[in-house]
Amino acid sequence: MKRFVSALLAIAMLLCLCSCGGDRTPAVMTLGEHKVTEAMYSYWASSFKGTYIYSYEDVVNTDEYWATKIDGEQTVAEYFDALTLDAVKANLAVSKLFDEYRLSFTESEVAAIDGYISDLIAERAEGSKNMMNTMLGEYGINTKILKSIYLEEEKGAKVFEYLYGEGGEKALSDKELEEFYLDNYVRVQMIYIENINTYVTDEKGNRVTDDSGYYMTEKLKGEAKEKQDAKVRAVKEGLEKGEDFDKLYEEYSELKAYKNGHYYSAAGAYTDVFYYRLVAEVEELEIGETCALESEMGT
Repeated sequence: MKRFVSALLAIAMLLCLCSCGGDRTPAVMTLGEHKVTEAMYSYWASSFKGTYIYSYEDVVNTDEYWATKIDGEQTVAEYFDALTLDAVKANLAVSKLFDEYRLSFTESEVAAIDGYISDLIAERAEGSKNMMNTMLGEYGINTKILKSIYLEEEKGAKVFEYLYGEGGEKALSDKELEEFYLDNYVRVQMIYIENINTYVTDEKGNRVTDDSGYYMTEKLKGEAKEKQDAKVRAVKEGLEKGEDFDKLYEEYSELKAYKNGHYYSAAGAYTDVFYYRLVAEVEELEIGETCALESEMGT
């Protein structure tokens, strides 16, 4: 089971939910006077289920997939449900903090949300509020509750800015940021060579997708496999001889999106176990040292 990236969890943390006008469904979670209703939780869970399916290529919306065991006991559905529950708990705390810090919205901020919902009605529901409410009804909400969701999102941003923004109550100094980075992150540059798989192509050389829209791959074989393995050997031999890493990177690496290197943290959540292995290996290296890692993603 591939894990989720930190960015998705960060988005989830900002999506605070609470009851609002027009929502008379039972509360499923409370924190003081703040609460999450059944309708809001249903919408939240449905929205993020869609995000999971859209964002991660190993997620397939079938009963069989959701029932798949991750660790021999927990199913994929149970894993996602736990993520959803944890996010809602944190979001509820953020909503409470918004009131405790006596924060508020400006008229222009509220007007911007109203304008965005009006645009949604125009674009998605042919300008009909009734049609929009019918569409939202599939998630158990209406436009009033949708506005509440967007306001709660903004509460998360407001609390974050109040605490950690410029001049914020808990704003971090450059020294604190540097110390945190050095204690929690590794920075690595990699020479990546795909010597395991290759994309399936049609007679015109275009990549072929499966029924879910993902590019299909197959194992490298024969001459193509030997060609890629030869690149791996050339890099290893070059490094052993003391050749310049950057020169080998420019000549052989098939991934050059980050010229200043990649930043990883052991506390991060990644899409493949390879990255956890990478962090563990790099933490053992001194600056300037190298290691070789092979996986189903390549070398």
